[in-house]
Amino acid sequence: MPNEPVTKIRLRRFAKADMEAVLGLVAQIASGEDLTESAGQQFANELANPQFEGGRFVATVDGRVIGTMGCAAGPIPSKYVLWADWLIVDSEYRRYGVASLLYDKIEKYALANEKTWLCLDIGNIDKERAAYRFHLRNGFQIVGQLPDYWGELEHLNIMAKSLISKE
Repeated sequence: MPNEPVTKIRLRRFAKADMEAVLGLVAQIASGEDLTESAGQQFANELANPQFEGGRFVATVDGRVIGTMGCAAGPIPSKYVLWADWLIVDSEYRRYGVASLLYDKIEKYALANEKTWLCLDIGNIDKERAAYRFHLRNGFQIVGQLPDYWGELEHLNIMAKSLISKE
């Protein structure tokens, strides 16, 4: 755990050399299944595809990867939307604003690519209460739900945020 406030957080694009550290972050997710295999395959595919429509970023402190987040067109691409995924912050660095910095980077990336919406799957709202509240505070709202998508009482909850002010 950091002994002093974290002030030297750097954000940059995800690179192949980051794979092991990022998969270490994925392993910190409390899940009944090993998510590192699917995440590793997804991240490797992104790195290998020069036409990949999206971005993945890492947060570092003194060269150590402490967080990650990405965004992509999603399974049904739209010229207006990117889907955010894999927001993970090392357990030792939570509550230092790392997630907010990563989201800000993703939103700027989306706007630079002329997207007007950012969407995500929040997962089980009851089990992921802190993540749910974080997203609400950051302008997201639930726009849909697919019941039992991930298993019994494990709903896929779709949240969205407009990146363009409607005022």
